[in-house]
Amino acid sequence: MSCHLRHHAVACLAGGAALLAASVAGAQSSHASSDWRQHDRSRILREERYASPQSFAFELRFGPYSPEVDEEFSGAGPYKTTFGDGQEFYFGIEVDWLPLRIPYVGAIGPGLGWGYTSASAKAFVAGSSARAEAEETSLTIMPMHLSAVLRADELMRRTGVPIVPYAKAGLGMGLWTTSSGPGVPKPDGVRGEGITWGTHLALGAMLALNWLDRRSASQLDETTGINHTYLFGEWMFANLDGIGSRPQMHVGSSTWVLGLGFDM
Repeated sequence: MSCHLRHHAVACLAGGAALLAASVAGAQSSHASSDWRQHDRSRILREERYASPQSFAFELRFGPYSPEVDEEFSGAGPYKTTFGDGQEFYFGIEVDWLPLRIPYVGAIGPGLGWGYTSASAKAFVAGSSARAEAEETSLTIMPMHLSAVLRADELMRRTGVPIVPYAKAGLGMGLWTTSSGPGVPKPDGVRGEGITWGTHLALGAMLALNWLDRRSASQLDETTGINHTYLFGEWMFANLDGIGSRPQMHVGSSTWVLGLGFDM
């Protein structure tokens, strides 16, 4: 072995022995109250554990929407004939008040939701299947609901698994307006409007995002009151068919919704 290698080996052994001795000495000595590492770890744990009281939830909701206007017709009904069989864009918001907790299950309370969707196309020329380039016909629907909401978040609270299943059931309402003709709602156009009542049912699951950065999530909670931020997916059945009364325009839909949710 060359002299250089011998010196290098001796230096490594000496360094290792010094490191081992320092570790043993550190293990034998008690932690000083001024240990900045211990103090910093304690501060971080306190920040990550902060949780403000939670009683409200807010959702932003997006998805496709295809009104069931034609469900009473065999073959192509008036909606498909006018607007085609494509799906329209749906946007909605929802606010839930969750003042009660079921032990080992989750939070429960009322939820109020509002949504918006609209379809438009060139109007037909009277007595013809041809479209009038200068005129449009449209159908606008605002589906709403008042529901009982159950968020089964105890699993997340007790185990840290960031999945929260939920269910909603209640009363639905669809406020709709139709228009056809130039300059509607001017007198030379045709306009119709109404309200269709029904039921509302939804099942979904939320993915809590706090685990991505628990420290930042805790700081957000402390400064804004937002406990958790979620991405969610939901099957929504807005069964707006008049609850058996006739005549009623069926403006509900069975669809999937994606969105962003917040607990506060």
